[in-house]
Amino acid sequence: MTLLVVALAAVGALTAWATIVPVRFARWLGAGIGMFVGSVLRIRRAHVEDAMARASVPDPAATASRMYRSLGISLLELLWAWSGPSRRLDELVEVSRARFDDARALGRGVVLAAAHTGNWDLVACAAARVTPLTVVTKHLSIGWLDSVWQRGRSRTGVRLVAEGSVAECASRVLARGEALAMMVDQAPERRRAVVEVDFLGARALADLSPALIAMRARCPLVSTVARRRADGVTEVRVQGVYVPPARPNREWARRATIEISRELERFVLEHPEQWLWMHRRWKGVPPGSVRQSEAGVLAA
Repeated sequence: MTLLVVALAAVGALTAWATIVPVRFARWLGAGIGMFVGSVLRIRRAHVEDAMARASVPDPAATASRMYRSLGISLLELLWAWSGPSRRLDELVEVSRARFDDARALGRGVVLAAAHTGNWDLVACAAARVTPLTVVTKHLSIGWLDSVWQRGRSRTGVRLVAEGSVAECASRVLARGEALAMMVDQAPERRRAVVEVDFLGARALADLSPALIAMRARCPLVSTVARRRADGVTEVRVQGVYVPPARPNREWARRATIEISRELERFVLEHPEQWLWMHRRWKGVPPGSVRQSEAGVLAA
């Protein structure tokens, strides 16, 4: 991800005007930047196409180009959204609220299992304007770019917490009945509290933390995805709602995590240009590890 950030920073001068023009022009410029990064600089292009081919995505080269284009559009949408407090983010993001509101109605907060789909950062910014939202975040390796990124999100009301501080923050956030968002499609840095899953043609490690936090707080775990439609609006869909058992049960957390991974895989195969294939999602699986049975996931 660092290489992508460096490349986008190099063309940053071209994006300055995006904050003062209609969003459709910002998207047009973003599409061009994305194509430049993917087709000229070819940052992680081989990795992306190899991963798509392994997952049996049709025409990996063309699909990869559409993914880079989507990333560029997402960047310019964010710059546009961050440029003024009066930006109407509800014109850019549409949330299917019914199942989410049902989960919140339980009154114990909600853990959101989110993924790098659609314009995930824009979704967080839009959501934070209508409901208290804390996002677990990683920091970019380039300090000043990380500051710009974090300030932009904070400006729209997103509360941020570093990965290392989640445990002490989560209980307070959820006790207030608020939402805590955690990304579930990155390779965990640790080897504890993980489960092996099949994901897009290879074994990967999935983080149990979102499910464990939801279980300990007795609050629902809600998996979501975002997709940019042909009209440019990013729609957010609830994939599943998982209510933990009355008595903490680690097997529930394992099964919920596996099912969320399966839901995400189905979405990515349906909309492969909408997911961030640039992540090294499959790193860290121990050589020769024993394949775990995933039969009867979330069965009674």
